Amino acid sequence: MMDATTETEGTPAKKTKTSCKYRDQWDSEFSFLKRSRVGDSHAFCKFCICDFSISHGGRNDVCQHEKSAKHKRGLEAQKHAQAMSVFVTRNATEADQVTHAEVKMAMLCAKNNIPFSFHDDFNKCVADMFPDSAIARKYSTGKTKATQIIKGAISAELEDELAKTCRSQPFSLMCDESNNRKTDKEFVILTRLYDEATLQVATRFLEMPTCNVGNAENLYEKLSEALRKRGIPWDNLIAFNSDNASVMKGRHNSVISRLKTSQPHVQDLGCICHLVQLATGCGIRAAQVPVEDILVGIYIHFDKSSKRCEVYKEFVDFTDSDHLKLLRYCSTRWLSLLTCIQRVLNQWDALQAYFNSHEEVERSVKVRDLASHLRDPIVKTYFLFLSAALKPLSEFNIAFQSEGVQIHRLEEEMCRLIKRILGYLIPARAIVGVPLREVEYGDGHQLADEDLFIGADTKAFMRSAELPVSAEKTIFQTVRSFYEAVLKKMFSSFPSPSTPEGPESAGPCSSS
Repeated sequence: MMDATTETEGTPAKKTKTSCKYRDQWDSEFSFLKRSRVGDSHAFCKFCICDFSISHGGRNDVCQHEKSAKHKRGLEAQKHAQAMSVFVTRNATEADQVTHAEVKMAMLCAKNNIPFSFHDDFNKCVADMFPDSAIARKYSTGKTKATQIIKGAISAELEDELAKTCRSQPFSLMCDESNNRKTDKEFVILTRLYDEATLQVATRFLEMPTCNVGNAENLYEKLSEALRKRGIPWDNLIAFNSDNASVMKGRHNSVISRLKTSQPHVQDLGCICHLVQLATGCGIRAAQVPVEDILVGIYIHFDKSSKRCEVYKEFVDFTDSDHLKLLRYCSTRWLSLLTCIQRVLNQWDALQAYFNSHEEVERSVKVRDLASHLRDPIVKTYFLFLSAALKPLSEFNIAFQSEGVQIHRLEEEMCRLIKRILGYLIPARAIVGVPLREVEYGDGHQLADEDLFIGADTKAFMRSAELPVSAEKTIFQTVRSFYEAVLKKMFSSFPSPSTPEGPESAGPCSSS
């Protein structure tokens, strides 16, 4: 049956109009063309120095522009214009070519973090390496000259270029302070902006001033001075990113609170990887298991003692364990906890045999405590549980430490991570169709002990160890405390998807 509107009016329904978009293959097909900053529905002509619409005809619009009188005039002017190489390459003297070689070598060493002292040795052998080159014979850049080229010339040029870009377009700031104890503390300031040359979002170094008293007032003053002396307006700052310390993120007396007096519309983007690490730490503390102390104690025992390491190798061979280096756990290295736990589990039998037979097991409290922990099947159960429970947290951190732009994935991945942890603790039906921040996960809403996620290896070990019922109850209560603490920290600190500045408000994430 025909639609009533069609019958009465006698006109067919209008088709949805789709606009054409720029295609990358046109760059090679049309030498005068490149992608426009206006959007995908426009193209930029290098000869006419203008943007034109391609939304209606696509490639046909490009051909029509090529036939236009304006384009032909631009093409004619381009034919009579002298190339830049006429002024640089053809008229370059031998002295200019030597300078060019010295600058290129200095840039290469700076890019690859090669010491300045390398230039002294290279300067001595470059003429021998290329005996037929007049440029190599006149090459004379040692440590001092290379230092001045990089710091006095190249650095200044790049800094002026970055300042010019920040003065003309939006950018964001990323900051962090070093934690040196015996030397000056340095405050690193980076910019994040769109690079028109590469058509990509890029991170650029702005400044690294010394700030030994790292309070909010001094840190803000260093930021303000870095922008002020380069003539960069606060209006162009759109976002600020740093760690989640109170001196940076506090509501009343912090760097961000002072930034908002200069730029009220700045977006406060905390470090999501740091937030995940803080949530992990809350879970470890709530479980009340000395995992970190055990990891640090094992590493310190073998560190800087070749004799102990050599004796330990015999236990590794005896227990048929893998010869892998014991890793140092560092709380500020976000991905080190899971790796250290897995490494200790890989060599658990060898470590247990070593410490239980150690000559100092009766005299040294530290050795005796480590031997006791490694003998305890409950401690090993905790290690096995954490090796499984920490994987989604570690995978999330790895994904967002990528050099590429990941902001478009943040909301989806945050919701996925929270759902995954919730699914370890409560039934799946309690999550479906409910906004994540409204999901109940406390006592009375959780899975039974046998249904809690603790990892297949953990369950297998608990069955083989034949733990008493009271020990199993304690283990499952610890598992619940870990998940509850992690979820509580995530909900309180994760940015709300709807309002990046307000982690307290409920976001639109729902489990469907």
